[in-house]
Amino acid sequence: MASSSSSSSPPSSHRKRRKTTREKEPRRGPEGRRSAASPRRARRSRSLRRERSREQPAPGPESPVNQAEHMASVLRRSRSRDQVRVTAADLGEGNAEFGASGKGKGKGKGKGKGKGDEEEAEPQEKEKPNFEASGLLAVEDNSKNGIAMKFTMPPECRRPTIKWRLYIFTKDGTAPKVVHIHRMPGYLFGKDRRVVDVPTDHPTCSKQHAVLHYRLSPAGDVRPYIMDLESTNGTFLNGNRIEAARYYEMREQDALKFGMS
Repeated sequence: MASSSSSSSPPSSHRKRRKTTREKEPRRGPEGRRSAASPRRARRSRSLRRERSREQPAPGPESPVNQAEHMASVLRRSRSRDQVRVTAADLGEGNAEFGASGKGKGKGKGKGKGKGDEEEAEPQEKEKPNFEASGLLAVEDNSKNGIAMKFTMPPECRRPTIKWRLYIFTKDGTAPKVVHIHRMPGYLFGKDRRVVDVPTDHPTCSKQHAVLHYRLSPAGDVRPYIMDLESTNGTFLNGNRIEAARYYEMREQDALKFGMS
């Protein structure tokens, strides 16, 4: 019996120690503090919460939240399409009311011109490229000292076989000045000394007043011809004003007058 009592004493003391340790643990109240649950229970509650969160399905395309958002986007698209269709229909009705002329009463300050006039107007053709001669090269060739000439040398021009002379008379009564005009096929009269061959220093004369050319006649001889270069005061042959841009044949002892000189 003594041995049995000695064997039963240790468990009782061990139980008492457990009770004392449980009684010594502080208990926390419900005011935001942790309850007196054991750490095993806390772990179980955490695992249960994790399992519940896993069991809850993620919001997919079939979830009510996504379905509501999808329906809202579909409604917005349908409203925008309806608005576009309505505006197109209104435009068609407006064109039908205005007709082909496109005239109607508008709310703005415009004159009521619609698209009918633009449709009736024929499209303007674009200008096609022109590859013909522009004459610019001829102008460059027919220049002297960088100044364009008002005339072109005719192909039948020749140097005269007769030694012609020109006598220049002035109103001062002085002796006439003799100019030999048989050394070239043509002579230019005017005020511009950069290009003229026989200068006419008078205020009524033009820069390029007239030109004298020796041309081959059908008879085979070379004869002098005078032409006015559209001068302001004209050219006179034997007292008669000649037409501009036209050749006139000259003969011996003919008198020329340029302007009022």
